[in-house]
This record gives sequence, C-alpha cells and structure tokens, in this order.
Amino acid sequence: MAIKLNLYKKGDTKPLVIGDDETGVTVTGLAAGTAVAEGDYEVSHSDDTGALTESERVKVPSFTVNAGK
Repeated sequence: MAIKLNLYKKGDTKPLVIGDDETGVTVTGLAAGTAVAEGDYEVSHSDDTGALTESERVKVPSFTVNAGK
C-alpha cells in the first residue's frame, strides 16, 4: 500500500494533482508572481488501495509563484 498526497482546489471533490510526500506535488498553469491565498488549495493523504479513509484536508499556506527556469 502506497500513501498518496492529494492536492485539491478549494471546494473541489476531485484532486487536481496526486503525488507523494517524498516528491510532493506541483501546481501548473499559474503565472509567475501570482499570489495564492492560504486555503485556495488543500491537501490530504489517501492510500492507493482504498483500505484507509482519506485524511482530513489541510489548507495549504499562502505562497507566491516563482518565475520559471
């Protein structure tokens, strides 16, 4: 069983991105310099078998999008 990291847009029921704690998740499609407010995104954990109940969602802290490389 692998534990997944789920990233949701606030209010959505389907994850925007699924990753893991080791590699994290990446939000794409936001312009450099965009200020994202606390709670605009939420994260939770689930397992790939569905044996465990998904954890409660936690608000992602505010951040500003960095310029691309």
